[in-house]
Amino acid sequence: MKKYLIIAFSFFLLIGCQKPSESAVVSPANVSHALSLVDSLSINDQIIYFIHIYAEAPDYQPVEAKGEGITCVDDVGRFMEVLEKEILVYNNKSLIPVAVGMTNFLLYMSSDNGLWYNFMFKDGKINKTHQNSVAEFGWWAIRGLRGLAAAYRIFKESPKDSLLLGKITNRIKSADSHIQESIQKYPSRNITPLGQRPAWLVKDVPDINSELLIALTKLHRTGDFDYSDTIQKISKGLMEYQYCAKNHDLDGMYFCWKNIWHNWGNNQAYALLEAFKITGDSTLFYSVKTWADSFIPFLIENNMPRELTLNSNQTYKKVDFSQIAYGINSLYRGVKSFADITNDDFYAERAETIFGWFTGKNIAQIPMYDPETGRCYDGINEDLSVNLNSGAESTIECLLAILKRGKI
Repeated sequence: MKKYLIIAFSFFLLIGCQKPSESAVVSPANVSHALSLVDSLSINDQIIYFIHIYAEAPDYQPVEAKGEGITCVDDVGRFMEVLEKEILVYNNKSLIPVAVGMTNFLLYMSSDNGLWYNFMFKDGKINKTHQNSVAEFGWWAIRGLRGLAAAYRIFKESPKDSLLLGKITNRIKSADSHIQESIQKYPSRNITPLGQRPAWLVKDVPDINSELLIALTKLHRTGDFDYSDTIQKISKGLMEYQYCAKNHDLDGMYFCWKNIWHNWGNNQAYALLEAFKITGDSTLFYSVKTWADSFIPFLIENNMPRELTLNSNQTYKKVDFSQIAYGINSLYRGVKSFADITNDDFYAERAETIFGWFTGKNIAQIPMYDPETGRCYDGINEDLSVNLNSGAESTIECLLAILKRGKI
């Protein structure tokens, strides 16, 4: 498989060794470890690129995920956002072949009916039986849409990629019927132990819909898609999953699933701010402000817990570990976006406090990101030891945080 990458990576190394011009804007992210996990296959006479799921210390060679496969849409979809920033903001044109190949992977893993698989085996066959890989419109489908939204932006102004852009567009539009199947239930609500909750969110799961909102707002801003109504309704649904109880520890928290908040995938604040930039709806802004003013200080004071479960009597259970980059980036992007919008140093400092998890200002007092290698370790365990493996998800989420910050 590596033979398809030899030329490309030689070019990466050549570019990396060149001295940038004084006017060049250099990316703050070291993508070398991520690229070491990138691989390729020829499937149906087409080269696809992907990123391996796991890489274990100390040699950090890719490791297959037993029962799952070697790669997944979950990771490739998010890595496309890293490539988007590197190519469009930092002019790293050497990454375009990888972006093309990974777009081909996303198209390969999805169907014209809008359903997606997640895992691929090392022989290039799709894993169609694992519970986290069956064809559906859920987590991996929406991660795939995030990747295709990034791909659309990368290839939008490239005439030579018009055929690829057409395929991307068609696959994006294939999701519309699945999204509308839920949205058409607006404004009906479900009765839950914690009161009425929106019935118009995909799978009734807020964290999934926060990621969907990230994809839709990006596509809407291109001017080629109109998701105005969907953006407004998903945003309203996410706000209705916010816990508002003044003077309660969890005031401002966004539920991720049922009565649970978890540190990974809690992208509601970031997504709502992306929607706010489009709609100008001040209720979105003030919803996030409550989160930033009340819930974020609680998380910081409690060393970034992993999970919180709210009981019907308003007591809660807290699970502290493990801590992972995915969770930290979800929090960071929300607070950093709010700081950027308000231009308020108070929120900028809170964002920096959260980002400090990557640089060693965490409960283990160990840097989780190595700027020399581009590795981000897989997490902090309950005994405060660090999982020194550095797989795709940890690496990607850390790189997204660095690219959001604009420096390291």
